[in-house]
Amino acid sequence: MADSSDKTPETDSKKKSSRKKKKRGLGRGLKNLIPDRDDSNPRRLVQADIDDVVRPPEQPRKDFDEAGLEELADSIRENGLIQPLVVRQAGDRFELIAGERRLRASKIAGLRELPVVVKDVTDAEAYALALVENIQREDLNPIEEANAYRRLMSEFDNTQAELAEQLGKSRSTIANAVRLLNLPDTVQTMVADGELSAGHARVLVPLGANKARTLAKKIARRGLSVREAEKLVKSVQDEEGGDDEETTSSGSRYRDDAQVRQITDRLQRALGTKVKLKDKHGKGRVEIHYDDYEVLQSIIERVEDA
Repeated sequence: MADSSDKTPETDSKKKSSRKKKKRGLGRGLKNLIPDRDDSNPRRLVQADIDDVVRPPEQPRKDFDEAGLEELADSIRENGLIQPLVVRQAGDRFELIAGERRLRASKIAGLRELPVVVKDVTDAEAYALALVENIQREDLNPIEEANAYRRLMSEFDNTQAELAEQLGKSRSTIANAVRLLNLPDTVQTMVADGELSAGHARVLVPLGANKARTLAKKIARRGLSVREAEKLVKSVQDEEGGDDEETTSSGSRYRDDAQVRQITDRLQRALGTKVKLKDKHGKGRVEIHYDDYEVLQSIIERVEDA
């Protein structure tokens, strides 16, 4: 039996550090969760009755193209379902993890049985698997993708940088996606429905909710390019800045020149919200605006990840 004196403070510290590290990240890691396409283990690949495969209440993807489903159903009728679904055991049935599009198309094609790979995973790991498949297939609209990223960061206690590394994405990709969730619901709906691209929507993030809604409709109605949308937003911000008559104690206005505007633009892009820079002779302050605590939390995460 080991002597208790072997347990030094340094050893205890290392163990605590190890436990802390294990808490973060995607558990076993996404690479270990994704089913191997060449997996020939018969214990994991089974034939399931199609009615026994049920959709979980939480899936990253909400919208499906009906015409695309019909095309896939035609292919399944002709060639069968080549790639198995990924599921987990749920009592006497199977809960779908990945492959909802194939499941829907298989029902349209009239299949009664499906090949499925059964995985032993937690709720969070199941959601991660569903997200990975949809991202790889580019099946999520920008708002679904943003919500999925945000949930994964919450579920697995990941920063944007850590999640990006796990998913094989750049941190800016994750950050730009999640920024869309700072927009008002009506603008998010426009993005989800394809009325507004993610690129157009991102230029609206620094604006207040009312301005964002108004300009989103104007951009969509006029069919503006992203560059034109940027110019429109910039003109609105300049007009708002022109209304700011705040002065210093000595009566002189704060600087409003090309350098200040350039720095302000950089800060707004970095933080994803409206920023005011008030400078006089190289001294002053920065005002960061937010519409709610969710936006504030996003700003804090950006600063922490910088």
